[in-house]
Formats: sequence, C-alpha cells, structure tokens
Amino acid sequence: AAAPAAPQPPPNVQIPGLEKLSAAQRTAVMKDLGDVGTYIRGVRWQEALEKLTDVAKITGPSHYVENLRGAVFTRMRDFKAAREHFTKAAELSKGIAGELFHPRFNLAEISFVEKDWDAARSGFQALIKEKATNDKSSITLMNFKIMICDFQQKKTAEAEAILKTFDQYDDATPAFYFAQAAQCFVNEDKEKAAEWLDSAKKIYPPELNEVYNDSLVEVGWLETLGQ
Repeated sequence: AAAPAAPQPPPNVQIPGLEKLSAAQRTAVMKDLGDVGTYIRGVRWQEALEKLTDVAKITGPSHYVENLRGAVFTRMRDFKAAREHFTKAAELSKGIAGELFHPRFNLAEISFVEKDWDAARSGFQALIKEKATNDKSSITLMNFKIMICDFQQKKTAEAEAILKTFDQYDDATPAFYFAQAAQCFVNEDKEKAAEWLDSAKKIYPPELNEVYNDSLVEVGWLETLGQ
C-alpha cells in the first residue's frame, strides 16, 4: 500500500523571514515540514527533530518550529524538554496575531499529562478568560480538560457544572459523550462509561474522538487510544 500523503503546513504559516527566502528555499522548508508530519506519524522522533533542525538552519528562530519540537518531545514523554520548547515558542510568538495561543495551550497540556491539576486548570482557564482563541472547538476542549482537573481534585460540584454546559447535539465535538464517560469513570462505573464512548464512536469521526480519548488515557481511565 502507498504511504499516506505527508501533511502540508497551512498556507498562512507565519515563520519569521520565510517571505525573504528564495522560492527554492521556501519549497525546501515546506517539504521538510511535510516530512516532519510523516515522521511523527511513523513514530520516528529523532528524524523529525533532525528535519526541524534543517528547517531552523534556513529560517532562523521560529515559534512554529519550536512548537513542533515541543510536540515531538511530548510524544517522546520528555516533558522537561517539551516545556522548554513550548516556552521558547511562546516567547517567539509574541506580537504575531493568533499564534501565542498554541504554545500556551501546549504548556497547559504538559501540566495536564504530568497530572499537575492546579497548573493545568489555571493554564486552560487563563486562555479562556483572555479569549486567546475564538475557536469554539478549542474552547470546548479546554472546558472538558478543566472538568477533568476538577474531578481529579474532588471538586465534584464544579466539574458537574461544566459537564452540564456540553451539548448532546453538537455536531462539531463529542465533548458531551466523553464528559458523561468521565463522570462514570469517576463513579467507577466502567460499563456505563464504555457505553458512552461507544455512542461517541458511532456518531463522530475518529479524528474528533481521538482528541478527547487522549485525555482519558492521560488520566489513566483508558489504557490505549483505541480502547
């Protein structure tokens, strides 16, 4: 079978200095970034990092590259290195409209996977309060993660208040179903949780479910993304 096509960076990637490069250099950068996506999917972490180094040699310091480096180290479970690169990405993205959200979200996510519930909640809550993004799906996901942080800290009333805000008929996100499953896991009702997850799988495409499924894996309620 043919290998899947490498994902292409969005056309509005704001890499400082990219517009000053020659056409050949821009083509090389875009190809390298596409290769990074292929290597990440193939669990080829070192090759992904090497390609990002190649990109940085051409473009110079870039929040986009640092954010990707952080993502790779997150997959490698090297959270210290991931945090360092996301912090660099945040510094480099200051003043670039709409770009600061991504590294800050990732920094909060690092706290989430490290089970530092206070820091994770504060990070996600700050992004929502500051209206760092207008993307409804991202806001819903952050609220879902905040709900989990509350459940993990035995703040049941706060968690259930967030749970009630999710819409069962929202076509854009399976948050309602995963929130119900999360509550079932908290109540140690794994069978009912599995029913909610099965319902989500029947209604929503895998790429939407995976984002929420991953949160349940990080908490320890599921063993694998496919479960």
